[in-house]
Amino acid sequence: MSDTMRALVCPELGGEEVLRVDDIATPACGPSDVRIGVHAAAVNFPDCLVIRGQYQNRQEPPFVPGHEVAGAVLEVGAEIDGITVGDRVLAMPGVGGFAEEVVFDVGGARRANLHRMPDAMPYDEAAGFSLTYGTGLHAFKRGGLQAGESVLVLGAAGGCGSAAVQVAKAMGAYVIGAASSPEKLAIAEACGADAVVDYRAESVSERVKELTDGAGVDLVFDPVGGADFREYLRALAWNGRYLVVGFAGGEIPQLGLNLVLLKSISVVGVAYGSSVARDPEANVEDFAQLTRWYDDGKLSTVIGQRFPLEQAADALRVVHDRAALGKVVVDIAP
Repeated sequence: MSDTMRALVCPELGGEEVLRVDDIATPACGPSDVRIGVHAAAVNFPDCLVIRGQYQNRQEPPFVPGHEVAGAVLEVGAEIDGITVGDRVLAMPGVGGFAEEVVFDVGGARRANLHRMPDAMPYDEAAGFSLTYGTGLHAFKRGGLQAGESVLVLGAAGGCGSAAVQVAKAMGAYVIGAASSPEKLAIAEACGADAVVDYRAESVSERVKELTDGAGVDLVFDPVGGADFREYLRALAWNGRYLVVGFAGGEIPQLGLNLVLLKSISVVGVAYGSSVARDPEANVEDFAQLTRWYDDGKLSTVIGQRFPLEQAADALRVVHDRAALGKVVVDIAP
């Protein structure tokens, strides 16, 4: 095991231009830690926020960003049971993932951030599996999704949206995918969306009502936010549920309560990372379900773009600029 490793370093808070790839000291593995040789790391919108100091879990520079990885276990701390050297795993260390190795604490409740990979799953798919599919299932459970209900998924071609389309279909929903170009709409359809709507070319609420015989959808899954969210509130049916997942559009909308009252809407916050920390057992159960769906062929990570570690800053820029098609993956080891 080398004393140094290659990693994407954030030496100061700022945009992707501050990031650099450098040789840094390989971290030690403590008694409740696990060391993973990273094969692939996925880029998520929180990675773009954390380097700017805009994420709720603030990191002080210098640090290595990277929330989500897949690789092989190289070392296991003395206090950790059930994981052995050589295991193929996917994990959410929260930070440190854009490096040849990552070491993080998996003691106690934090064990829910580490899972063995399904046998048939390749590392690149595994790298982009935990956060997006975990968020999708957690969100729809929070929203009480039942088989036969209808769902509008915004940003349906992005990493989170494409996963949500697949999870909603696995749960028996009728799914409408919304995206901003024919190329993105094709991805939503490939993920199983029953219908699609281009929100740059047509009124989402009017199209949704056409597709639902005037009723509207039971749930809206929104990882985008932005100024147009009132249009999506209007797409909801009576007693509809609006799932607030994130703000990849950059703007945090201000909610007027008139539509919430008039349509008896429930606005549901979806904080997946915090939920894993607060209820790790539920996350383990959710991941077991996701694994079964993967093994049954109902889930498959959509990988739109790949970058080597030396170009990892460019990978973050793609996600920050909302140019991602499916998941963006950084390949670190063969």
